[in-house]
Amino acid sequence: MHHDLAVPAARNVPGIEEKRGHFRAAVPRYHYSTYGLVLSSQFELPELRGTEPTPTPDIEILADSFPEDPNKPGVGDIDRQGSADCSQFVFEGVARYRIEQGKRILIDRRVLKTRGTGTPERDLRGHLLGSAMGTLLHQKHWLPLHLSALETPDGIWGFTGAPGAGTSTLAAWLHYHHDWPLLTDEVGVIKPDEALPYLHPGPPRLKLWKDALASLGFDHHSLSRDLTRSGKYHLIRRRGFHTYAQPLRALVLLEHAEKGTAASLEPLEGLEALEVVMASLYLPEWGQALNGPARLRTYASELAQRIQVYRYRRPWTLDDMEQSLAPLVQRIHERASHDAT
Repeated sequence: MHHDLAVPAARNVPGIEEKRGHFRAAVPRYHYSTYGLVLSSQFELPELRGTEPTPTPDIEILADSFPEDPNKPGVGDIDRQGSADCSQFVFEGVARYRIEQGKRILIDRRVLKTRGTGTPERDLRGHLLGSAMGTLLHQKHWLPLHLSALETPDGIWGFTGAPGAGTSTLAAWLHYHHDWPLLTDEVGVIKPDEALPYLHPGPPRLKLWKDALASLGFDHHSLSRDLTRSGKYHLIRRRGFHTYAQPLRALVLLEHAEKGTAASLEPLEGLEALEVVMASLYLPEWGQALNGPARLRTYASELAQRIQVYRYRRPWTLDDMEQSLAPLVQRIHERASHDAT
């Protein structure tokens, strides 16, 4: 059973603990679900969907302190200890994050030097839900993909591309004008050991620039700013996000069409399809480090063979969107009709 708000619960100790003559309040826990995982967190994460408490969460997010490694001070450095993957990095002025065994994230806030300035809580959540969670997914040897995905008449189609390619804008347009349910925006996860390439959705939100919001009739002043990019805003659960995993049917690479050229949709196979999947990986540097290049490429190759991959080129404008979307929408309906016969 899911709820829009997280359900807080105390740690597995009484609400007030007496120890050596002192009283200590229990640390609250908040419970969420995302990427097919149940999270127990000591931090409130309003971007995620709340769920019921469980004694055996998949992931724990804990406020903790841990020693700094003087040999690895930089962001993105990896520290492997024993047979378990252990990664940590620093965002100066925000926190240090330590991700362990694909099961827990420790957050040390001792690097926060400027309390009262900026929005440290928002920054903390932004890095937690971005780099830290992405690293954890790679530690689990899964494939986090940078994409927006919808449930079309042909099933789940994902859209990916270089930064600024307009994947969220395209997903929002298809959602609001064609009434296709959203599955995820920005990141979805493939678990390579599953019988079908199920896409497990991430946080139920759309991240859109002001011009895209205006084209959809939304006033950005009433929306939440993005945690890491000030020019983007969140549409959170405005209309139905499907929260359960569904098989990914197609992955579409978005590219600019040359000026004066009509929109086009081209199926890709073999090496070209593999390259699209590889380019869509979220935090690929962590994937390379934690999975190894050979295994990561094998996972991507298997996915490329199980789905249809396309290159979609369209004019770089919000004008005449329906006309530029025609080749894409037509192909989706053709595939849906073919499957139905």
